[in-house]
Amino acid sequence: MKTMGVASVSSVREWLWRTAAIGRARADARPLDAEATACGERARTLVGLAERNLAESEPWTNGEQGTPETAVGVALALYRDAEREVRRVLPEATPTDRASDDSREALDAIRTFVQMQLEEIARLQGDVDPLLAQRFVRTGGLLVALVLAALSPRLAWFVVHPDRAPGAPWIASSAEVGYVSSGRGFAPPDFKIPAFFHTTEQPSPSITFDLDRIVDVRAVTVVNRGDCCGDRAVPLLVEVSENNLSWREVTRRTTDFRRWEARFAPTSARWVRLRVPRPTRLHLESVAIR
Repeated sequence: MKTMGVASVSSVREWLWRTAAIGRARADARPLDAEATACGERARTLVGLAERNLAESEPWTNGEQGTPETAVGVALALYRDAEREVRRVLPEATPTDRASDDSREALDAIRTFVQMQLEEIARLQGDVDPLLAQRFVRTGGLLVALVLAALSPRLAWFVVHPDRAPGAPWIASSAEVGYVSSGRGFAPPDFKIPAFFHTTEQPSPSITFDLDRIVDVRAVTVVNRGDCCGDRAVPLLVEVSENNLSWREVTRRTTDFRRWEARFAPTSARWVRLRVPRPTRLHLESVAIR
């Protein structure tokens, strides 16, 4: 059992890191002479030109749908030149059998043949870039999967409990000059104070959100005004109501904050009110209600 466990760990490590495969590729490499290397480079250049020509002519299907038939012909000519170059490096390679055919099928056949021979040339030269790319993709994918697994409970919670505040109309208990006493959303006025509403100084300023219907509310996130005066929003009460007449306090914040995320037992509410129970001004940057 211990041996099986070690083998499994080694297999996973190799699948991720490709150490042995990279070592084998480098050990099996044999140097190509200057002429063979030049032939391989010319073949790659010709393939690049052919693919660029096809990309610029897409969509193409043997001249149908108004596409010029020359797209296939030009690509075939370039790939046939590339085929001749790779066969100078690998003379034992079996060529395609459609040398005089100008169809789309002939192009697909010669493209597959040339690309396979270029991969073989790269292998002979000890090119490990594809294996390094596998290492990058596999380890990167594993890291992303681990991060998502760690975050998924929190992400799922936010998906299941969407924010109701951005679309809800709100009413403030008063409005400072330049502000309005009701609205929807959190866009501040044109001047630079980062607050979407601003009450005057009054005994117990508040802002109330109408969620349109009775729902379960279980969390409120408040972002305080960030440039100054954050202490004006303390203590901050979160109150809920089903009829906009009788209110129940569900949580409160008694210390200064920049961002406050409060969760509490689900409670039925249509209206959610944020209120400071003392003489002050109230101004916030944004609110989320879930």
